[in-house]
Amino acid sequence: MRLRIKITLLIAIALLLILLLFNIVTYYTIVRLTTNSQVQLLWNAAKPLMSQPQIYNRERWSDTDWLQPFLMPTGMIRIIDKNSTVHAELSTIDQLTQLPADFSSRSFSRTLNTADALIIYIQTPIINDKNETLGALQIARKLNTLEQYLGVLVNVLMLTTMGAVLFALASGMYFAKIILRPINELVFIMETNQRNGMFKKLDLAPSRHHDELGQLIYTFNSMIGQLEHNFNLQKQFLADASHELKTPLTIIESYADLLRRWGGSNEELRSEAIEAIHSEAARLRKLTHSLLTVANTESAYQMQWEPFNLHELVSSTSASLQQAFQRELRFEPDIAPEDAIMNGSAEQIKQLLIILLDNAIKYSQSAVLIKLQHDPRDAQIVVLQVEDHGIGIARAEIPRLFDRFYRVDQARSRSTGGSGLGLSIARNIVRLHKGTIAIESEPGAGTRVIVKLPLNAAPACR
Repeated sequence: MRLRIKITLLIAIALLLILLLFNIVTYYTIVRLTTNSQVQLLWNAAKPLMSQPQIYNRERWSDTDWLQPFLMPTGMIRIIDKNSTVHAELSTIDQLTQLPADFSSRSFSRTLNTADALIIYIQTPIINDKNETLGALQIARKLNTLEQYLGVLVNVLMLTTMGAVLFALASGMYFAKIILRPINELVFIMETNQRNGMFKKLDLAPSRHHDELGQLIYTFNSMIGQLEHNFNLQKQFLADASHELKTPLTIIESYADLLRRWGGSNEELRSEAIEAIHSEAARLRKLTHSLLTVANTESAYQMQWEPFNLHELVSSTSASLQQAFQRELRFEPDIAPEDAIMNGSAEQIKQLLIILLDNAIKYSQSAVLIKLQHDPRDAQIVVLQVEDHGIGIARAEIPRLFDRFYRVDQARSRSTGGSGLGLSIARNIVRLHKGTIAIESEPGAGTRVIVKLPLNAAPACR
């Protein structure tokens, strides 16, 4: 069953139940109010009868002429003794004489719902001035008019209920169509995207930004935008990776072909070919390792989260690289070791630091400065800075530095062994730790990389 029909039926059923409840309450309220007013009318009619002296004289009970003026249309007057024997009875309708003539020393009123009408009657004891109970007075009335009115009321309520339900069905179908129109358009766009491999979005009117359907469309558009962005990145990544892999493979293939043809008789050519193949194979190994690293830093689910001391990690890593590269790396922390306990992946943060220091060492000759301090605006965030005084980077190039395989200078990057993936990996590591990374640089003045990391970051939920 389509959602439009379900919504319409649910609206109609809900309205029908509400109207039925309203009709029942209305019907019984009118019946109760009417019968109460009629009962009160009978009690009022009993008062003048109880003031007549004949009613306290048993010998006068059989003479019913004095009761005639008090008899109401469609009514009955009856006097019974303490033994429930009828001594006087006047009635305009024979059906009323069938009412029970049971004596009771208490006053009461009753309502009888017969097949053709409502009957109400009251009974009150007859007590003389000596406080003797002589018998009881009964007054009854058949409410024919009320039954007719109730019949009309039932018909009116049924007709209005059916009309309201039909109107609810028609209006429900119309309004459900209007409400579900964006969903139908969304389904069509999704089917079109799936069928044609597109990333088409759905137009969202400004008035729909704050309702649930607007939020659904906004979320869908955001998801499509992200998918399109990731798809384009993947295409670019594959193209860049293919280009990067093509060059060393071509060199290896060319030198292997030379070896096959001329290498056996030319020792110098053989040595050159072997050296070139070895160099390009090593470069391929580094490139594939970098590609695997990029893939591993794309998802937070592969990280091993644990607390570690960032101060000690930076200190030990910088000391190791200083020994390996024989370059001065000055670590100037402005934070105590016990205040630098961070939650995250120590291995990935170390890799981040190696990437930043490696770049600083490659493109500068003087000492590299490493700073570690609290963010002035938030004590739960640490700021890691790596600053060099090397060749620097043009401001126009900075936004593209985190793109995969991007190199400011292709020849210079190849000479230093770079693959253009380091800063992309660094950005992924910072992103997975809920931090930010920024680069400030001027040509000839050096480069500063600023990384902000929260100390209490939580792993992403699966």
